Amino acid sequence: MAEQNPQPPASGSSGKLDQVQSQVNEVKDILKDNIDKVLERGDRLNDLIDKTDDLQASADSFQRTSTRVARKYWWKNIKMMIVIGVILLVVLILIILAAAKVI
Repeated sequence: MAEQNPQPPASGSSGKLDQVQSQVNEVKDILKDNIDKVLERGDRLNDLIDKTDDLQASADSFQRTSTRVARKYWWKNIKMMIVIGVILLVVLILIILAAAKVI
């Protein structure tokens, strides 16, 4: 029976294997970094989505409040115009009555 002695790989072949293994390890490290970056990006996107939702809610609230305030001051302005109109009408009537010597 012949014993089989595994022959050690030739030094050139061993160097190539080490080089390939080194490249594989380098690619694995790069992939791990890329996966970490993608996960961080996902977290940042989720944070951005949350901030966007909060900003939209604030904008909607601001829109409702500003519309309510605008309406309130529009009515205040209309009331003031009516009061000024009535005062001017009374003054005009007094002037006409004074000119007609009724007063």
